[in-house]
Amino acid sequence: MQALREQEQEQNGPVEEVTLRLESLAETRALGLRLGPALPENAIVLLEGEMGSGKTTLIKAICEALGVNPAVVISPTYTLVNVYPGIRSVFHVDLFRLEDPESLLELDRDDWINPRGISLVEWPREARRLLAGEDWLEIRLDPVPDNSQGRFIKAAGCRRTYAKALEAIRDRTPEHHGGAKA
Repeated sequence: MQALREQEQEQNGPVEEVTLRLESLAETRALGLRLGPALPENAIVLLEGEMGSGKTTLIKAICEALGVNPAVVISPTYTLVNVYPGIRSVFHVDLFRLEDPESLLELDRDDWINPRGISLVEWPREARRLLAGEDWLEIRLDPVPDNSQGRFIKAAGCRRTYAKALEAIRDRTPEHHGGAKA
């Protein structure tokens, strides 16, 4: 979240943070179903958290809300990027196994950041400097010590760009738990 504060100071306006506790994988999924349709066109979402923290559960639900069959959504740990067509196309990027951060410089930006849709980037540490000057939504997931399915979620993003997405994260009303609209 520190990177977003520095980003705010440089250019993009106030950063808003939302923190909540989810008690189950079902609540994590519901969050993703609300978040998907609320993401702006060309959104870049940076997802942080240890292995098993719920990143893939959240990504599957975001993709489902965007018209992607969640059964095809898997972490691209060995391929770097999976592309999912849907209501809006999704690039699912996993930089966990990136051995050399400089190798991202060898890729065309459009190979890992979706120029016409949503980009969901797991393990984004090495990507941040290449995204300097851009707005992104950062989401951190951490396990709840006393609940194996619970998660603490901390999200931060430029209020101007991600206000609707941050509101979707904050909003827990049942009517927002549906999937994509046809």
